[in-house]
Amino acid sequence: MATADQASKLREQGIVLLRDIFQKDSLNLLKKAAERCFELIDRGHSLPERCRFNRFSNSLLLTALLDFGVGGDLELLAPLAAPGLEALFSAAMGQHCTCNLEQSWVRKKFAPLQAPAREYQPQGWHQDGALGVRFPTQPGPAIPMTELITLWIPLNPCGIDSPGLEFVRGPQEALLHFTELDDAALRRRFPSHEFWAPALELGDGLVFLNSVLHRTHANAEMLLHRLSIEYRIFASLPTR
Repeated sequence: MATADQASKLREQGIVLLRDIFQKDSLNLLKKAAERCFELIDRGHSLPERCRFNRFSNSLLLTALLDFGVGGDLELLAPLAAPGLEALFSAAMGQHCTCNLEQSWVRKKFAPLQAPAREYQPQGWHQDGALGVRFPTQPGPAIPMTELITLWIPLNPCGIDSPGLEFVRGPQEALLHFTELDDAALRRRFPSHEFWAPALELGDGLVFLNSVLHRTHANAEMLLHRLSIEYRIFASLPTR
């Protein structure tokens, strides 16, 4: 990975797609643990509260996989050892960065026609920089974003036969108010060529900035479910 080129692209476009840089053995280990975990959830079992399972987004803390065959933090964080990745984070944030496992997640997104008849829903448009932000009821002055970078890695091919992610390419100057995140409103606001839903294979990943608009990309033609992991990268946090 040409780190300087990717860092420049990340600052300019807000997103970079990294092709085939993550070790498949490490991803398959995480995938098998995630499959065991979600199989238990799908059968109606409850997980410990520390896993922070969210039934709406069908997600839980990445650390939950330690109970399902992942041997420790070294295996849990193995994808972060991909060549050039740490340098990319540091170049994008302008200082040394670290992963916060208390804000890193594993998710299962269902093929739309096979989604369970419960509270689950695909993730709507949002910005990760809204993490921890309290919005007023109506739009107003710009609200400071939480500084972070997201590394998103699918654990199976996605974007064609299973749900992926859709982006509005380009960093935004500010957080959009939740009343501004309707899909139709965003498509009136941004040119059609800025909407992007990439297809990814095992070993690929996406790095994107805190201001980038994104959501779950899913359609009725998709027949397979998707597993994914995401690492939240912050500056100046103590290492785990």
